[in-house]
Order: sequence, then structure tokens, then C-alpha cells
Amino acid sequence: MIEEVFLDWARQIHKENPVVDAHFDLAAEVYERRLAGERDVVERRYLPHFQEAGLNVLVSSIYVSGRDLPEQGLRRALGQLAALREELEPVKDQICVVTGKRELEKALWEKKTAVLLALEGLDPLGSDLGLLRIFYDLGVRGASLTWSRRNAFATGCCKAGEFREIPGGLTDLGREAVQKMEELGMWLDVSHLNNDGFSEVCACAGRPFIASHSDAWGIHPNYRNLKDGQIEALASRGGVIGVNACALLAGTGPGPSGRADAGKAGETKKAGQTAVSLCGARETALSQLARHVEYLVEKAGETHVGLGLDLCRGLSEATPRIRFQTDSDDILAHHGELLKLTAILLSRGMKEETVAAVAGGNFLRFFRERLP
Repeated sequence: MIEEVFLDWARQIHKENPVVDAHFDLAAEVYERRLAGERDVVERRYLPHFQEAGLNVLVSSIYVSGRDLPEQGLRRALGQLAALREELEPVKDQICVVTGKRELEKALWEKKTAVLLALEGLDPLGSDLGLLRIFYDLGVRGASLTWSRRNAFATGCCKAGEFREIPGGLTDLGREAVQKMEELGMWLDVSHLNNDGFSEVCACAGRPFIASHSDAWGIHPNYRNLKDGQIEALASRGGVIGVNACALLAGTGPGPSGRADAGKAGETKKAGQTAVSLCGARETALSQLARHVEYLVEKAGETHVGLGLDLCRGLSEATPRIRFQTDSDDILAHHGELLKLTAILLSRGMKEETVAAVAGGNFLRFFRERLP
């Protein structure tokens, strides 16, 4: 059991310091639920947990499933942007989309949750890089080149439930995209990029970049995780790594040799029962996640590690499928349980200032530096 003294300490840290989740598929889930006729999704399903965690900044990804590519990719991405903005309008006094530093600071001052928008893969663009400017004008401020698949810009790594090296780095168009993003002032995200692509980003990127939701290979070998050299390279360029609360990446779920293939909802079948099913198992999983935090802090430095929780259960439940199993590979049941991770880090001896930096300070600094 987590001692109450550490939970109280965690609540105080979350109250007095910024808390940031650098990766959550909120727009995709809202879009799917609104298509099914549901409304007030954020208010009913998420705001209470955001407030419990003291969440100040959330990066909502725009994620397009492989079932919608290539023909419906652009339409789905625009639909997600529209659905999220409509969804947040009635609760704009508590949560709002921000696109620049001034809006971000205003939201923080007013104690709202500030939502930043990022493309999880440039797939909606097809092969037309010129469309990136349209997404920027619509408020998107970050992007990864690809998800765990190949597109016109780059090759992704294998999915979390697999274990195989996929060769092939950035295309010429991908290198142009890195330059274009830097010209626009968008941040680049290398989570889901394969090893060749990571090396090429290091060679061609002129500005700091992030891995918004990746764990440490040194704790659990998985091609979605970062090896020591990659951790050090990203940190040396001023980037931040977001710790991912996916059981398969942390090493607390069934391994790649089992029956699971942890893609996004609707892509492939995820692992079955995970560490969130039993209280004791959940604390064990949280301790394993804490090991990733500690390892990344050791390798990258305490100013280059944050949180990119990638909680996927909600999107999985909302995504239409021809089966009845609900996928759940989240170590945290919801954002409110982030307090438990903070408490465990404290109980394991991590300094309060380091815990606060990981909880949000590091990513907030990065976004302040990158936003217009």
C-alpha cells in the first residue's frame, strides 16, 4: 500500500506546481463518441480526473486510424479538431485550447487546463506538405512524422506488442517536413519513429525535439522505447521525454511473444488483462513505471523528463470494432491516479524538486520556449 503521508505530499506538489501530460488521444475519442451521439464527453468523463490530478496542460493528439487511410485521413483529422473545439466550448471556463504563450499563461493564471494540439503522424497530409500550414493556422503546434507505420514522410517503428527492427528512415519529403515545422515554429515529436529515423532527425533537426510518450529500453526492451544513446542525444539537444503509462512499454503486460499486439484502438488486438485490474498488481505496475522515470532521469538529466501518459482505454472503448473485447493496457485507470505515481517516486527517494519537474515543469518550460 502507498502510505498516506506520500499521497498527501503528492497532492501538495500537484497543487503548487504545474502538471503536464504531453500525450493523450482526447480529440480522437471525442470525435468517435460524438459520432455515436454522445455529448459532454470531456465534462462527464475527464474533467473530474483532470482536476483531481491538478492537470494544467494537456497535449491532445490528432490521431487517424489506419482504417481511414489514405482516403479519409484529412477529413478525420479536421473532424477531430472541430469536434474537440465544439466539445470544449461549454466548459471553456475550466478547459480550453491554447495556441500561443500568451493564451497559455492566461489559462494557467485562471487555473484552467490548457490544451495544446499535435498531429500524431503527418498521415492526414498524404504527400502534400503544403497542407501543414493549414493545420498550423487551425491551432496545431506540434507533430510527429509518423505513427508506427510507413507514410510519405518516414517509417515508424513496430507496434508495442511486436519486437522487430524495421529499417528505413526519413524520406526526402520527411526531411523537408522537419525544416518546415521548424520554420512554422512547431515542435517535432519522435515517439513512434524507428531507429533509422531517429538518427536522421538528429542529423537534420536544428531545434530541440521531444519524445512525447516513450519509455526506457534499458528498463524494458521494446522498439517503442528509447535506447541510452537516443535518450542522451535527445537531452543534449534540449528535448524532453514523456514517460508512457502503457503496460507493454513499461514491461508489466504480456510480452510481444504472446497473443497481444498493442496498436491504437481498432488497429490491432491489445493485451488482455493488465496491471490495472488488481490493486496490488497496479502498485507493482506503478513501481515499474517509476523505475522508467528514475532511469530516464539518470540518463537524460532531471530537466529532460516529463509525462506523456498515452492513456488509451477511453479511445479503445469509443472506437467501432467487429468484436466485443475492450482493450485496456493503461497502468493508470485515469489521470487522477497520477498522484499515486508521484507518491511512489517520493517514497522511493526522488527529490521533491525533481518530482515536480517531471510532473510538469520540464514540459511546461519546453512549450513556453516553443510556442509563438
